[in-house]
Amino acid sequence: MNRSGPTRRAWRSPLARRLILGVILFSSTVTLALTSLQLYGEYRESLGGIESELKQIEQVHLKALTHSLWATNINDLTLQLEGIVQVPNFEYAAVNEEGLLWAQAGVRAAGSVVERRYPLVYRHRGEERQIGTLTMVASLDAVYRHLLERAVVILASNAFKTFLVAGFIFLFFHWLVNRHLLSIARFLHNLDMQGQLVPFTLARPARRKPDELDELAAAVNRMQENTWVALRALNESEQRFRAIADYTYDWESWLRPDGRAQWVNPAVERLTGYGVDECLVMSEYPLPLVHEGDRTTLQAILGNAIQARTSGSDYAFRIRHKSGETRWMAMSWQPIYATDGECLGIRTSVSDVDERKQMELVLHEKVSALAQAEEQHRRLYQQAHQEQARIVSLLAAMNIGILFEDAANRIIYYNPAFRRIWLIQESVDLVGHATSDVLNYSANVLARPDHFSKHILQVPGTHEVSETTELMMADGRMITQVSYPVRDQEGRFVGRLWLYEDVTRERQTAEQLIYLAERDSLTGLYNRHRFQEELGRMLTTVARRQSHGALLFFDLDEFKYVNDTFGHRAGDSMLIRVAGEVSALVRSGEMLARLGGDEFAVLMPEADESQAVKLADRIIRAIGQIPFRFDSQNLRLTTSLGIALYPRHGSSTEDLIAHADAAMYQAKEAGKNAWRVYREDRDASREMLHRLTWNERIGNALENDLLRLHFQGVYRAADGELAHLEALVRMQDETDASRIIMPGHFITAAERTGKILGIDRWVIGECVRLLARSERVPPIAVNISGRSFDDPSLPQYITDLLAEHRVAPARLTVELTETSAVSDLHDAQRFIEALHATGCRVCLDDFGNGFSSFAYLKHLNVDHLKIDGLFIRDLPHDRDNQVFVKAIVDVARGMRKKTVAEFVEDEETRDMLTAFGVDMLQGYYLDMPQACHPALKEFLS
Repeated sequence: MNRSGPTRRAWRSPLARRLILGVILFSSTVTLALTSLQLYGEYRESLGGIESELKQIEQVHLKALTHSLWATNINDLTLQLEGIVQVPNFEYAAVNEEGLLWAQAGVRAAGSVVERRYPLVYRHRGEERQIGTLTMVASLDAVYRHLLERAVVILASNAFKTFLVAGFIFLFFHWLVNRHLLSIARFLHNLDMQGQLVPFTLARPARRKPDELDELAAAVNRMQENTWVALRALNESEQRFRAIADYTYDWESWLRPDGRAQWVNPAVERLTGYGVDECLVMSEYPLPLVHEGDRTTLQAILGNAIQARTSGSDYAFRIRHKSGETRWMAMSWQPIYATDGECLGIRTSVSDVDERKQMELVLHEKVSALAQAEEQHRRLYQQAHQEQARIVSLLAAMNIGILFEDAANRIIYYNPAFRRIWLIQESVDLVGHATSDVLNYSANVLARPDHFSKHILQVPGTHEVSETTELMMADGRMITQVSYPVRDQEGRFVGRLWLYEDVTRERQTAEQLIYLAERDSLTGLYNRHRFQEELGRMLTTVARRQSHGALLFFDLDEFKYVNDTFGHRAGDSMLIRVAGEVSALVRSGEMLARLGGDEFAVLMPEADESQAVKLADRIIRAIGQIPFRFDSQNLRLTTSLGIALYPRHGSSTEDLIAHADAAMYQAKEAGKNAWRVYREDRDASREMLHRLTWNERIGNALENDLLRLHFQGVYRAADGELAHLEALVRMQDETDASRIIMPGHFITAAERTGKILGIDRWVIGECVRLLARSERVPPIAVNISGRSFDDPSLPQYITDLLAEHRVAPARLTVELTETSAVSDLHDAQRFIEALHATGCRVCLDDFGNGFSSFAYLKHLNVDHLKIDGLFIRDLPHDRDNQVFVKAIVDVARGMRKKTVAEFVEDEETRDMLTAFGVDMLQGYYLDMPQACHPALKEFLS
């Protein structure tokens, strides 16, 4: 048992195991090398024996085999080959001739073999011939088995010898060296440097001549003595250090290069409430003691100090005391170095500066508050100066005259506009003067001094806003005056503000706008809008007075022919001449108006039939005598005129207009160039009765909401997608709700009576309200009459309607017929520009209907051209129409206008228009007008 313990301890020794392993590896390597050389020699010897056997067979059997083969004696060949394979290691022999096997013996081995081939040569008639080949195969399997057996025997014997030698060396090394090393290790492990010194001795008899183990034991004893002395000195030094450091007033710490705390003095508990032991076990000390707001900054400072070995002082930060209180500290730090220059970390010294910091904070707050107050005062002072400069600049830049007076009616400020309005010289300074003295320095002269002087700069009896006074100057200027009281923050009256504005230009502009709104831009006559107002006013007046009046309607015979043949300039010139001639015939109190195109009207208040007839006769003769010459041609112009009398022919504007219009057509039926007073017996024709009936029906439809909208799609030619919808007005029959009346029955009558303006506004309103339901509602095009040119408020009505319903103007297209635009070109141009100002698109409908369409086009700034259906019908079979449509498309493209073709009623027409380059298509082939169009189903209730 006693021997087995040391043996196990020796075997567990790493040094002994490495020694044994080295012996085994070395011995095994040598054994393998020698065994390999020996086996290789025997292998070569076995191969040599096989080669000897092959040579012997060649010498003995080759000649006999040749003769047997020549004689083709197969039995002899077979017997001889069987004799060969009886030789040890030979397993196969064969004789063949050019692929023909004559004889063979044995079986060809599958493993490692030695194979030889010998030619069989026979000498016949002095000539040697090869008649076959001898093949012999010897197996090496027996050789390999012999070598394997030899290797096993050799390796086993050598392994046994190696094991014996290794065991001996292992035990000898343990007894001689290893056991003493283990005793030295146990001695050093149990060595107590705080106790008495105990020398180490080897557990063996003393020797006369010391060996290496004796020297090792002596070195251990010397190391023990030196360590004991150094430890005593270190303890004394540590005691001196602690006597100094542990009792310093500040909180001292030593942080190692890895950032962990090496030492903390007891002052930490006084400053933080945490003991030394608590601090030393803290993770990332001293950060857990630091206030959250300063922790990140302090961590960066300490990390940089350790890495860069820098020093610093008086960094102020907050700590969180164990009691929860927050206190201010100041820290200084510097690196610590060993005697060999190695950095041992940093030493930090933290002192309590809370009272000083609190005083600094209070002082800083007071200084900051003082600085802020000073800065605010400076800023307010600067802002006040800037505001004053801005106000003075603003007042100086204003065109309104401004004057401030104090409570004593003394001037304290006036701007340059006041000086200009009142024509006061630059050398005169009014500040300090009484307000009532201003007129003494003014060069202004009042148009009515006796009326206006009492209103100028006269202070009202109360401190309230004065009424606006208009002052007319002798030089024609109109000045407005108004005053406002000025009060301080407490509401006390401190003065008055006087405002003077020169409104001369605004009044002139307003008068000009009124003039343009009620005047025809071409002739300067009153337009249809003003005519309607004056007609209503005349009827009211004569009805109140129980008097009478007359209405004259006339137009120019064959005016359209002149306009289309000689151009719109010739037509405009003719209208201007007619307006001038007739204006000279109209008396004061009467009114001449241009209703649109070549239609005119004259209002004659208080006139009877004889007076109306006289004026009508003069108008007929005056127009007939106007000389016209265009393109070297002399033209004679005639007119047809109708007269309606109040109250004989009607007491309402609608009836009077309808009867005057009917009388004009009675004059045309009489041969033109004539006048007629309305006669009911001559108004019995179906057309006249139809016109008068429709006037009443249209009025009823507008009042009782009997108008309806149908929609027809307009599609892009390129891809067939819906581009927009066209709104088409219809009328529901008042007696049969299922009957829908087409526009061809009532639009002409509505245009003649002026009710078309109401229809146009109704259509526009309905379409805008439909567009407002959703942004997904397709854009809509609406048709309006040429009579709307006389309604200058219509564009503004459209603008207000779009703004009210928040509809993008580009979603609404307004269509005007070419005929109406050309017949009133100046008004059409103005009207189209007004529509463009609203943001809407404009389309010229029925384009190509007139002879001079292309000439008019450059004067009409429209976005789309809708080609007249006259040119689309039968397009595939009408060569002239094809040429004309191509021309329209080319001109439109050159002028950057899009084209629309209507009346597309078959596939062939659609394809041809697409090939021509038409942008959009419309017609029954693509879409039928319907009240509930598929594109609107989800939006129509």
